[in-house]
Amino acid sequence: MKTHISFIMLAVALSFFSCKNEQFKVEKIKAIQVPIDSTIAMDTSIDDFVKPFRENLNKQLDSTLCISAFSFSKTDGALETSMGNLMADISLAETKEFFKKKFGKEIDMVLFNHGGVRASLPKGNISARNAFQVMPFENELVVTELSYEKILELVLYFIKEKKAHPTAKMELIVNKGTNAIEHLKINNREVVKGETYLVLTTDYLQDGGDRMYFFTEPIQLYKTGYKLRNVLIDNFKKTDTLQGVLDNRVSYAK
Repeated sequence: MKTHISFIMLAVALSFFSCKNEQFKVEKIKAIQVPIDSTIAMDTSIDDFVKPFRENLNKQLDSTLCISAFSFSKTDGALETSMGNLMADISLAETKEFFKKKFGKEIDMVLFNHGGVRASLPKGNISARNAFQVMPFENELVVTELSYEKILELVLYFIKEKKAHPTAKMELIVNKGTNAIEHLKINNREVVKGETYLVLTTDYLQDGGDRMYFFTEPIQLYKTGYKLRNVLIDNFKKTDTLQGVLDNRVSYAK
């Protein structure tokens, strides 16, 4: 392969003055283009070394873990989506028993952010690669204990945002005209002043991500050490066929 490399050739005339310190002055700069013939042979040794690891990784990522009965979308609803519902339901299912055993408490609800759902799931074979596409970040699941007042902030945030933030175990009906709360239950119970509620979310949101500031100062914070992506993969491995629905867990009043 022939390339032309430009070299800057400096012709420097130096003037010496009869003083205490020597001084140097650049009088002229000349640039010329020097053609160089060279053949660059690709070194394949590194690629040959990495290739079996890459192939093995791709094999693991693309191996079928379960089957999806239909496509799960992140855009098929106004205040809920099939993909968001699935993510929230799986996260609750995979952590509730562990959490109860470790802390002796029950998770009341789940809330993630719509922007955190990075992909949908196709109908058919589902692999670990799909889980990485849905959740490419290293987000860890945490449980925040929130007061009644913070729960109201959470709900008002949801109403103001008008986005399908993934939820589970929260029943919310909103008046579309006035944005008033017409119905609200958490974990099948009415929300009561003076009580506290345990909300499963991610460390990113608990730190105020997506302006969910109601999470930042919980009464108590519980770390699960469980990555959201790993939760999805673990569930896929033990599930034969993924099922999910839009069940109006969050909706506008009719």
